[in-house]
Amino acid sequence: MEDGKFDVIIVGTGLTESITAAALAKAGFKVAHIDQNPYYGGNEASLTLDELANWADTTASSTNSKYTSISRSNDMPSQTRQYSVCLSPSVIPSIGPMISSLVSSGVAKYGGFRLLERVGVYHPSGTIKNVPGTKEDVFKNKEITLVNKRRLMRFLMFAVGEFEEKKELDGAHDMPFGSFLQNEFSLKDDIHTALVFALALCFSPSDPTLPALHRIRRYLRSAGRYGSSPFLLGHYGGAGEIAQGFCRAAAVSGGVYILGRRILSISHSSTASSDCPSEQPDPGPHYSITLDDFPDTLSSSIMISSASHLPPHLAHLSKPLPSLSSNPFTTLSIARCIAIVDQGINFPPPTSPLNEPMSEDADEGTSTDSLEAAPEPKPLTPLDAGIIVFPPSSVAGGSTSVAATVLVTGEGTMSTPKDKWILYINLPLTTSDVNSASAQNLLQPYLDATLALTTSTSSSSKLSQESPSVPAAPVEPSAGPVYPVIATPLFTTFYIEHPDASPPSPGDAATHSNTYLIPSPLPPASPLPDMPDAAATHAEATFWEAIKTLQQLGVQPKQDQGSEETQNAGEDDSDPSGIESFWPQLDTGEESSGEDEWYQSEQLVFRQPEILAEVSSLLLIFGSPEKLRHPNNIDPLIKFLGKRTYPSTPSAPHAHPAAPAELKNRFDDFVKKFEASRESSLSNSKSNGVLKEFWDAPERLWRQDIEEVEINAILSGGASLH
Repeated sequence: MEDGKFDVIIVGTGLTESITAAALAKAGFKVAHIDQNPYYGGNEASLTLDELANWADTTASSTNSKYTSISRSNDMPSQTRQYSVCLSPSVIPSIGPMISSLVSSGVAKYGGFRLLERVGVYHPSGTIKNVPGTKEDVFKNKEITLVNKRRLMRFLMFAVGEFEEKKELDGAHDMPFGSFLQNEFSLKDDIHTALVFALALCFSPSDPTLPALHRIRRYLRSAGRYGSSPFLLGHYGGAGEIAQGFCRAAAVSGGVYILGRRILSISHSSTASSDCPSEQPDPGPHYSITLDDFPDTLSSSIMISSASHLPPHLAHLSKPLPSLSSNPFTTLSIARCIAIVDQGINFPPPTSPLNEPMSEDADEGTSTDSLEAAPEPKPLTPLDAGIIVFPPSSVAGGSTSVAATVLVTGEGTMSTPKDKWILYINLPLTTSDVNSASAQNLLQPYLDATLALTTSTSSSSKLSQESPSVPAAPVEPSAGPVYPVIATPLFTTFYIEHPDASPPSPGDAATHSNTYLIPSPLPPASPLPDMPDAAATHAEATFWEAIKTLQQLGVQPKQDQGSEETQNAGEDDSDPSGIESFWPQLDTGEESSGEDEWYQSEQLVFRQPEILAEVSSLLLIFGSPEKLRHPNNIDPLIKFLGKRTYPSTPSAPHAHPAAPAELKNRFDDFVKKFEASRESSLSNSKSNGVLKEFWDAPERLWRQDIEEVEINAILSGGASLH
């Protein structure tokens, strides 16, 4: 960039800052993005094991108050560079601000995603119980009485709808969520525990009701968009890799990146003269940054960074942005453990597998007095991507007031070598817990209990197979078992993460122009699905505040600086820059081409293990078009696309009735071309299978305003063409 001049300089490549940088660069502004670390992601970075060990050693010896009580193993496993470990683990809801930003920005094509397999609740007996989160799960569960099924279904129907104005919620917004479930829906004990800690992902039963209901609604509405699971996991460590994807998008749009250079100084000098006032605002540059071992001085009109990077002498120029998150635990610290293991976590088989159809007589098969013999229990398979929730008092020596969560990621998430898994253990801390014990002492009981689940011959595994249902109410720690440590971690690190320090109070806004923007920090103690959406929400707020500030300084994006006509045309608009949305419309001609254009129509590249997303790679899997049409060969592909059953007899290909008009037209065009092909004539096909190209409206293409009838069609396997 000429003379090192930029419109915006952003310090730190955390998830919020990276999304903001991509949005500003795509909007046409000159962006410089710098980070003192040699890697992307900031506090949400995804690191190799070598980098994680170096981070732990460096941070433990520094005066950084963000992280305390840091310890790690001395021994390192082999293949350290094949691990991608996230400092701030999370999952992505299938509907929400983060997934919208990934799709709308085109960043989703830079990475892959995997469905979260399971969410379960730990029981003090040493078992994990699956949680019924859908109508199908409730109907198939044999241990929930008919009365409780009706109560649970009534609550789920309430939670999935627009409940804000319902009478049940009158005066109950801040009521403890556990009390709300008991008072309004008579839900107690095992179901109560599952709803509070697994679906709502509350830290304690006293969490406020309204935020908990919002999380449950997001959970229920997200299920079915990309598969039966409501959550996605980003490949290669999740949040850090996603942050790098947004940085890549910013670089493609002209952003300049400088990593691994220490900031020596940030100074401010306004060029505006009080003696010679100008009719036009001064665009600057106002800020100058000097970097270590970097020849040029960078300058910009505005700055964006977290409060930790704000120099004290510039506090009077800062503008902290308010938090838009409903998280009531913004001031809590969190204890974290990262453990590498070489034995998988046993999990009971799901009530309804990801791609298994719901039978038409599901309602009739749930009677507790059924005389039919129970099916043989399915063998346990190691969990590759899932969440285990430990309610309060469920573990001897664990917390009696808050719940802990364990996120398990394996080879299918592209974050570990084969037959290795990462355990992320997270425990929110009350004020009294922060200084009472080390992170390792606080989390060791949960690590031991999780490691005890790695043997298939233990009594916990047998009990899990016999009763794969929601857990009973928590019991006191004294009643819990003593856990034999069956597996030994290959590597562990423990630490406590604290909330960011509050930014200094800005000076008088009438005297100073607040051009140093401080995005709202991400609270470390957040439920696993909350952090990505909070980052996207905070980034959008920062983006619009930056646009407003740049306009006040007279800085316009490059596409609006060309002609006088363009500038004059914008004078009458409410937005002189012409920026109308957070993300500009994608140019589909640049983002996709040829035969896979339909697949990239929403730019979300979604992969499951051993199944490639690109259409061009199908023949490498199935060999030939003839094999592609054979049901046995296409079975994994159909599972990937979300189809649940084969049709009894093939019918004429047709688009799904609820499909968008554009996709219907595209499908009709394809059928005409396909029928004209001698080699792949439909008339010669006797298969009950479905060609990939026939999938006009797979779940990943449905819009956020999907109607209930469409959701039911998808869940029952109706989003097909036969």
